[in-house]
Amino acid sequence: MPSYAYRAYTEAGKKREGRIEAAGTSAAEQALWLEGLKIVQLYPAPLKKTMADYFPSLYQISRNDVILFTRQLATFVGAGVPMTRALGVIAEETASPLFKRAILAVLDDLERGQNLSESLVKHPKAFPSLYIDLVRVAELTGNLEATLKELAGYLRRDLNTVRRVRTAMIYPTVILVVATGVVLILVFFALPAFVKIFAEFRVELPLSTRILIAVVNFSRSWGLVIGAVLGILAGAVALALRTRRGIYAKDLLSLRAPIIGPIVMSAVLNRFSRTLAMVLKAGVPLGQTFDAVIAGTGNKVFQRGLGTVKEQMTGGEGFAGPLLRTHLFPPMLTQMVRVGEETGTLDTYLGQAADYYEEELDYRIRTMTSLIEPVMTVAVGLVVGFIAVSLISAMYGLVGALK
Repeated sequence: MPSYAYRAYTEAGKKREGRIEAAGTSAAEQALWLEGLKIVQLYPAPLKKTMADYFPSLYQISRNDVILFTRQLATFVGAGVPMTRALGVIAEETASPLFKRAILAVLDDLERGQNLSESLVKHPKAFPSLYIDLVRVAELTGNLEATLKELAGYLRRDLNTVRRVRTAMIYPTVILVVATGVVLILVFFALPAFVKIFAEFRVELPLSTRILIAVVNFSRSWGLVIGAVLGILAGAVALALRTRRGIYAKDLLSLRAPIIGPIVMSAVLNRFSRTLAMVLKAGVPLGQTFDAVIAGTGNKVFQRGLGTVKEQMTGGEGFAGPLLRTHLFPPMLTQMVRVGEETGTLDTYLGQAADYYEEELDYRIRTMTSLIEPVMTVAVGLVVGFIAVSLISAMYGLVGALK
């Protein structure tokens, strides 16, 4: 429950300061009046300092917190609970100190007479612009409960899409790291011991063993130089990815990559279709929120293309035609958009398209996983097998020399 600091006087004129927990400012005032106090000052008490205050860059409000907040608020609104009381209860149950502070700030603004959307706009790290636009329209139409439920479902599906893509990337990364570790142990720890033995007995080494030893010796001699070059390249790439051109090049490469490309494309089309369908279903004017729809794609290539679509739409050219001329969207989606425009059911067709691309994304991820597993197994087997064959063949030579 929110805590409020107060300064007041008793009926005898004695000054009193302290804190009181209440569901809101009015509830705190009423509790103090019942104690016979004359309130001079009452304000939300500052929260205790946390690690997030000292290291803000290391902490952020998670999407799960926002989803839970939205679902809880929709339930309270549907039950007819006053907004201030609902926010007080939600803030009390929120585990994240950053998000709790944001909710309490919103509660304070509401008690000062501001609307919910006006309060949310002050916290862009927690609530994106699309979220605020939909809440603003819902306040005007009186459809806040349904809009909040739709927003919670949208955020959950969007989070699941991002998680599926990340999960697909984790498997090959783990396999690569493990394989690299095995190779490094064999080459830099096991091989030197064998090399000493071979040198003592002057064994003639086979070609594969000589190649392996040459590679290891080169890596040791030039290890610092190689590490420095790799570090400089990694730093240059990291700096380049902070520029507009670098981000655009990365997004373009991710779309054109042989295996990753179709997955990224399906994820972008799913988010675009789902976001636009939700906006249209909520009755929000497209021109008002199209910038938020563009930003929601999360890909600079699509954002640049949709920027031209917005300009052409503003000029009265419709939606399907400009979308087709970007050459970014597949024919199926543009055809569905055209039919939706002609029949006035664009939100329905976009929802169907979003469902299709969500299934397509799942299929692409499963396909990629099934392809990567044997490829990575064969690649790791070849590297480890080459090292093993090089050592074993040299051991045969050593046995012959002992005889």
